[in-house]
Amino acid sequence: MHLLRRNHQFEFRSPSGDDRHGAADLYSDAGATRAVLVLRGIPAAEAPRALACLNHSWLPYLLRADTSLLVLTLRPRADGEKARAVVLPLSA
Repeated sequence: MHLLRRNHQFEFRSPSGDDRHGAADLYSDAGATRAVLVLRGIPAAEAPRALACLNHSWLPYLLRADTSLLVLTLRPRADGEKARAVVLPLSA
């Protein structure tokens, strides 16, 4: 996997109607058949809405339609804990 885009800043709408900000890193294999999207700074409950925003505005320009996408949301580390990633359903 190699890095396609790092720290892409974007805005999405939360379920409550607030505008939220997040960041995304996108990795792809050499053949562009598989890709990994890492969402940062986004609560796991709001990650599907952030992914929907990226699917309409950013990802179609970087990935082919037949690319298999795995989406991870990175939970920041708390005191004394490691950072954790959660795989979003329907992305694997």
